Amino acid sequence: MQPTPLKALAAAICTLALSAPLAAQEEVRINGEVVERFNDLLVVDEGDRRLLVRPQGNSGERFQVGDDIMVEGRLEGDTVTASSLRGSADEPDNGDQPQARVVAPDVEALQRQLDEQGFGEMIELKRHEDVYRITSINGEGVDVHSVFSPDGELLEWHIKRPGHDRPHRDESLSTLEQNDVENALSEQGYRNTALVDFKGRHMEWMAQNDAEEQVILHVDYRGDVYREKRLPAWPAE
Repeated sequence: MQPTPLKALAAAICTLALSAPLAAQEEVRINGEVVERFNDLLVVDEGDRRLLVRPQGNSGERFQVGDDIMVEGRLEGDTVTASSLRGSADEPDNGDQPQARVVAPDVEALQRQLDEQGFGEMIELKRHEDVYRITSINGEGVDVHSVFSPDGELLEWHIKRPGHDRPHRDESLSTLEQNDVENALSEQGYRNTALVDFKGRHMEWMAQNDAEEQVILHVDYRGDVYREKRLPAWPAE
């Protein structure tokens, strides 16, 4: 049997994704930041969407705005009925074991990388689960969220488009051509691109960036990359 060409496979995925009806409900696991609270309800920003989370009982009361959280549950529309909530406060206690020494980041080196990427001036730096999460403001006045390793490697970035400027499906979908998206990605510095999946507000592509790292891209339906996440290196054989 001959292998299916990439373009043919991608076209098939596109056809199925656009023609198949959306499931009314699905089991999901999301990671995001609590951005609002309404009594016992939480609003969690997952990156390219905001979801309303309904915790079981009073399990959501321990979370505050700004907390990073993992939610498991049933998604219906934009609402998740949570079966499980976890945050950094739920990490196992180390007892009397000595705590690892926290090393201050090289802020100047981090800012230099932000400048090289065009992500603007750093306005917030937080340490979370052995990574540095940085918020900066680019030249268009838009927040950019970046994730750096303790060694100062850029692992992930996400342009936070406000309000109705967030990526979405619009009339451009009717004229979407895969070649056009591939050309747009090439113009943005990516090569060896391959379509992975279609989501409600974006496409996911695998590619190689300027640093020759394998990354997953979130691409809106105008062909613009607004999120890049580096994939871990394949284990040595």
